[in-house]
Amino acid sequence: MLQIIRAKYEVKKINPTKISIKTKEENLIIQIFFIPIAVFVTSDYKSISPIINPVIAIDTDKPKYGELCSPIKISSHTPEKIEEQKILDEGGTEIYLNENEREYLIKGKITNLNIYTDLRDQLGNPCVNISWTVLTIAK
Repeated sequence: MLQIIRAKYEVKKINPTKISIKTKEENLIIQIFFIPIAVFVTSDYKSISPIINPVIAIDTDKPKYGELCSPIKISSHTPEKIEEQKILDEGGTEIYLNENEREYLIKGKITNLNIYTDLRDQLGNPCVNISWTVLTIAK
C-alpha cells in the first residue's frame, strides 16, 4: 500500500507568471509568484503534489486611490471588461526533492481573471481576482 508523505525540498528558482491586461481606462502588468509551502509525494515518488501559496503583484499605468479591496466587496461589484489579455511569461518555480534527487517545475495556469477598477489596493492598483490550476512537471 502506498503512503503519502511530506517530502523535503529546496526551491531552486522562482520566475513569476507575467500577464499584460488592457482595460478601457488603464493598462496592467500582473505578476504571480507560485511559492511552494509543502510538497507531498507517494512513497514510490510517482505522484507529487505541491501546496502553493501565490503572491500577486499588480502594476498599473494609472494608480489612483479609492475604496479598498476585500473579498466581501468583490462579490457586490462588477468586474471591468478586459479588452486585451496577453501572457508575457508563463514563469514557473523549480524545486529539488532531496529524497529522490530530482528536479520538478511547478507551473500555474490561469483559468479565470477578473479586474475590479472601482476597488483599489493600498498602492492604488485595481483589485484582481485570479483562479488557476497548478501543474507539476518532472525535469
